[in-house]
Amino acid sequence: MIKFNKIKPIFFCGHRASGGGAYMGIFDFHPQILVYPHESKFFHLFYPYTEIKNYTHKQKINYMINKNFKFLHSGLFEKCKAKKNYFNFKKFIQTFSKIANKKDSWDNYFKAMALAYSKITPQNLVNVKYFLDRSSTSEVYAHEINKKFPNSLFIHNIRDPRDNYASLKSRWNRKLKNLNDTDSIEALRQSCISRGKLGFDYGLLNEKIFGKKKYIFTKYDSLVKNPKKEIQRLCDFLNVNPNMTNFEPTFCGIPWSGNNFDSIEFKNISKSQSGSWINRISEMEAALIEFHFLDLIKKFNFKIYFSTKERSIAAMEHYKWLNFRSKMKADFSLATKANW
Repeated sequence: MIKFNKIKPIFFCGHRASGGGAYMGIFDFHPQILVYPHESKFFHLFYPYTEIKNYTHKQKINYMINKNFKFLHSGLFEKCKAKKNYFNFKKFIQTFSKIANKKDSWDNYFKAMALAYSKITPQNLVNVKYFLDRSSTSEVYAHEINKKFPNSLFIHNIRDPRDNYASLKSRWNRKLKNLNDTDSIEALRQSCISRGKLGFDYGLLNEKIFGKKKYIFTKYDSLVKNPKKEIQRLCDFLNVNPNMTNFEPTFCGIPWSGNNFDSIEFKNISKSQSGSWINRISEMEAALIEFHFLDLIKKFNFKIYFSTKERSIAAMEHYKWLNFRSKMKADFSLATKANW
């Protein structure tokens, strides 16, 4: 088991469906990096949700076990078909519970997750100096993270926002339509706009506040087009050996075919999903995303496809839904009662 005070935590940031799983697979079992293989969803599901809900110490531990860890379990035993003796999940839970019981604080629960995983993983930990965790919205909590873990580093992943939306849309019918905030395609668009844009804006601020030696952007589209070049850049940032990375992604050491929702399995890094939005979403949807993410598209050198007029019309049409039909629609009940 690792000694948490002897390593540096790396927080992998970025909006959901932005391709972060590919990075986890590449760095998985790197001799110097312990990767929590599935998105932990720590800053998405667990913190600060359980504190806002005033969960007790015991409830928080149970929540982590029953909610967050089910993704690790499904990745190992359903997706990767791991043998039960390959990763002793029961012992993982027991170890986490024992450490988590010591203190009711979010940083202790995070440490407990890392330590429990390090105790059970089949990876050799002799040269490990980092623990890498991926959780969407961690960029939003970067200040709190840095306060608890001053030696932490941040890698913020950016993807062409039109591809990001296309990936989310591919998940809608089978998964995301069951969520309250994405129960319609229009709501999915709004979620991508509001949450994705917020994360990007936070990333730019974090980079200025913490500096590029602590907070770095990576571009998924660059990764899939030139994997060795992009991984070399990240390895330079972390000061780890790039020759130890695995360009045939794995999940806790087991071959990983990806988690896309188009029933496509990849044995290695594929650039087929980069720019695939052209065939996956409508022009109106793409122009809408361009309207709201134009600064990101320009900054990260993605190609602009639509005119100012086309973007404006697409945004106007979406606003009709937002203002008159969505759960966030304007309240016009007093409109006819106003006295001037």
